[in-house]
Amino acid sequence: MNENSFLEELKQIVIRRATAMNLVDTLAFVAEVADRLEEDPVFGEFVPVEYSGFGSRNRQLRLHGYTELDESDGSIGLIVGSWVDSDAPEMLPTAEVRELSGLMENFLNESVSGQLNERIAEVNPAYALSSLLRDSREKIARIRLHVFSNRSLSQKFKEEQCGSIGGIPVERHVWDLKRLAAIYQSSREREAVEIKLSDFGTDGIPYIEAAKTENLRSFLCVVEGKLIADLFERYGSRLLEGNVRSFLGMKGGVNKGIRTTIQDTPALFFAYNNGIAATAAGVTVQDFGGYKLVTGLNDFQIVNGGQTTASILSARKKDRLSLEGVTVQLKLTEVNRDDAHDLIPKIAQYANTQNKVAIADFFANHPLHRKIEEISRRLQVPAKFGVRIQSKWFYERSRGQFQNERLYLTKAKKDAFDLEYPGEQVINKTELAKYDSTWSGKPHWVSLGAQKNFVKFAGQFTSSRSDLSDSEYWNSISPTYNDVYYQKIIATALLWKKTESIVSAGKGDWYEGDYRPQIVSYSLSLLFNACRDEKFEFNVSKVWTDQSIDPSVMAFIKHLAVEVQRVILDPPAGSRNVGEWCKKEACWNRVLQIRVERPDALDPWLLGKDDFNKAKKDGRKQGVQDNGIALQSAALESVLNGYWQALLKSPKMNELISPTDRSLVSRAGTIDGFHRITKERDWIRLQEIKQQCDDEGFRMNVPSR
Repeated sequence: MNENSFLEELKQIVIRRATAMNLVDTLAFVAEVADRLEEDPVFGEFVPVEYSGFGSRNRQLRLHGYTELDESDGSIGLIVGSWVDSDAPEMLPTAEVRELSGLMENFLNESVSGQLNERIAEVNPAYALSSLLRDSREKIARIRLHVFSNRSLSQKFKEEQCGSIGGIPVERHVWDLKRLAAIYQSSREREAVEIKLSDFGTDGIPYIEAAKTENLRSFLCVVEGKLIADLFERYGSRLLEGNVRSFLGMKGGVNKGIRTTIQDTPALFFAYNNGIAATAAGVTVQDFGGYKLVTGLNDFQIVNGGQTTASILSARKKDRLSLEGVTVQLKLTEVNRDDAHDLIPKIAQYANTQNKVAIADFFANHPLHRKIEEISRRLQVPAKFGVRIQSKWFYERSRGQFQNERLYLTKAKKDAFDLEYPGEQVINKTELAKYDSTWSGKPHWVSLGAQKNFVKFAGQFTSSRSDLSDSEYWNSISPTYNDVYYQKIIATALLWKKTESIVSAGKGDWYEGDYRPQIVSYSLSLLFNACRDEKFEFNVSKVWTDQSIDPSVMAFIKHLAVEVQRVILDPPAGSRNVGEWCKKEACWNRVLQIRVERPDALDPWLLGKDDFNKAKKDGRKQGVQDNGIALQSAALESVLNGYWQALLKSPKMNELISPTDRSLVSRAGTIDGFHRITKERDWIRLQEIKQQCDDEGFRMNVPSR
């Protein structure tokens, strides 16, 4: 896809978002790009801000958003966007890049060195950011200035160091049309970091090649503590695999034992520490007369040992300790780029097994997402009168999946795709968690932000019993996550989108202009809770069936939103940060004190508890049946494609499967034998055997044609 085509595609995306969210094009563009970049560690979790003002000496300040402080590496980002409504790609002058980043630098200077926060209304999220920059400077290790534009720079201008402000290093990142096109047309959720170790004052890392297959190479290395600190100081959490980054941030803190060892017995660090496990899409090695060194790394990701890495840098930077004599063991695995999406999460999970990391820690790869994806591709929305084509909602299991699937289609196929999956009918995995938490009465979780709410949501998929593994636990609850659950999520999505529109339309009347996500989540949770207080459930099935919401319902939600805003904008004494107040359960308890008088117009949208529980029970029964069909279908597919026959003929068969399992696999090797397998536990076991063999590196040879 050329730049012209991508620009047109981007324009349509922005127009749809601007219409759906009642935003001007520039803010819709910023929100769209921020949403796509959210899982790239150079970016982070986006907080929208609409702020423009003047500082000392009449310096202009502007901000369209920021990224929350990354607890794992201390980085924070500011964002400003530039949108030009043009039919053809235009050039972005370097002078304008400097001007745009200057608006953010002015905001930084006024916040760090002045009293800017005192001149910003407390209800504006810019107040919280300005206060953080002034009061918590010691927590901030790096500031990133992000410039978004739908124009192209004449030269590669991704990032550069911009000195420091208040002693904090500042770097600039420019996301122009060329760079955005590369990201949108890629299935990757992060930009690869390319590391030349010579840039860090070293010839390389000594290694021994430990293992090699068609898909990967493994190296055992010894790394100097100084190099680990230098790399993490430069790239921060961009080096941490996504789940490791999330959970290092959740835990916080620095390992005191690591600090003590560095201080008192640095030579013993290698012996005491478990070391680091990492992956890379490319490893450059050189032989210096028999002395083998790793000299370059492409897309280097730490999958275990994130706290070791962060603690080493902290010991040098905060405690002023020397890293002389500190060395760390590194297990480095080079993974073929095509296999990275599947292999890296497994390497991360197994590398962390010794720490008893729950399956929730690696929830982005949980089978729930594949199940919801399957339902979304199968389940059509109810037919509407006069509409010939029934559409579907599209569930994005990975970031940008929707756009990637339609990018390279012909115009005719793209038109057909858009009819089947309209652009406004897309949800992703963090939105799924957001809607689930809202339905469950946990708007304070939603207010934590997309990633932290996602982690909270993931917790319910971890077994609390020592005699029940996480996999067994999932198998037991899997039928609950069925078509009925999916319809509930989509209904909540419809309510969310409609409530967003109502809140936005209230600007200039009752809506103050900020904290819209918090107002929406709290209002809908209050709606659901008010129904439950009267022994009813809000009839989300009717929302799914109608794919719309009655105006009388929305009028009631608007009333709730007005009351909710009043509560959340009035934090308790001693607290001025509205955003932090919304994250507390105390805020939800205060909202629950709002007196809710249910209008008669809501009656048709109420469902009695008995009817609701019956629908839930019927949905679970259907879920059990669907699970059985899915298991049988997956096992049958392996019969038809010859997987089991290939496994039986493999010289490694005895290593891969036990004698007990061999009998089951032998039956699955033929159609006649497969038809004699009738128990669900055997279908489950066949899937476990296949997963186990795949994990051990077994590959079925496909005959060439």
